[in-house]
Amino acid sequence: MYKIGLAVIGIGIFAAIVFVMKKKEKEREQLLRDEMELEIEKAKKALFHEKSIRQEFFANVSHELKTPLTSIKGYTELLVQGFVKNEEEREEFYKRILAETGNMCDLIEDSLEISRLESREVSLKKTQVRLCILLEEILDSLKMMADKYAVTLHKECEPITVWADVNQMTALLKNLIANGIKYNRPGGEVWVYVLKQNGKLMLIVKDNGIGIEKEEQKHIFERFYRVDKGRCKKTGGTGLGLSIVKHIVEYNEGTIELESSLGKGSRFVVWLPLSA
Repeated sequence: MYKIGLAVIGIGIFAAIVFVMKKKEKEREQLLRDEMELEIEKAKKALFHEKSIRQEFFANVSHELKTPLTSIKGYTELLVQGFVKNEEEREEFYKRILAETGNMCDLIEDSLEISRLESREVSLKKTQVRLCILLEEILDSLKMMADKYAVTLHKECEPITVWADVNQMTALLKNLIANGIKYNRPGGEVWVYVLKQNGKLMLIVKDNGIGIEKEEQKHIFERFYRVDKGRCKKTGGTGLGLSIVKHIVEYNEGTIELESSLGKGSRFVVWLPLSA
């Protein structure tokens, strides 16, 4: 009887263990199902968010293209219908059409560049880029713009060579410097620093221009966002420059920081790996 009792107890313990194990297995399976459903829900939301962003992006592009197209259409109709008799006026209309066409080309190219960066379908051609030489070329290309706005450009460049795509580095620096020129005041200044800090590449572009309100700063890298819409109409631009900068920085696993005070100017700091 004693042995039978022990056997019964053993069977009971075994059955209890099996029951607990099966219960835990079911709990694990349920947990896995819950986690899988959560991941699927996250993926759905991410896809919906991406779709919404793309729809908004294309809607914005269409809206931005409408303005120059309307201008071109209006100028062309006046010319074709013979309303513009004066040769000087005709010449001015041709210049305006050319300028608006240039704005459209810039907008399309910038839009395509952002799409390529977002989809990571960028065809990079990395080479040894000597940043001081590149910076000198960029400043030379922006000299006419700086003279137009009466802004003085300064540079401080350490002799740094990075393994990077020269077109991306050019777009990054050129957009930041051009931004400092356009959103400045007559007699203003823009400083550009290329430095090596803590084993990383540090790029600083600062100006003593109009600055950015604190509330505006969180939107500054958004597509088509313009701090001063009135100024932007006068200076041109697609409203995509800083968005492209941010995408290039993120594409190369870097970071970008902004410090700005209204009426005192802005300071952009970019950190990149030396093998950008």
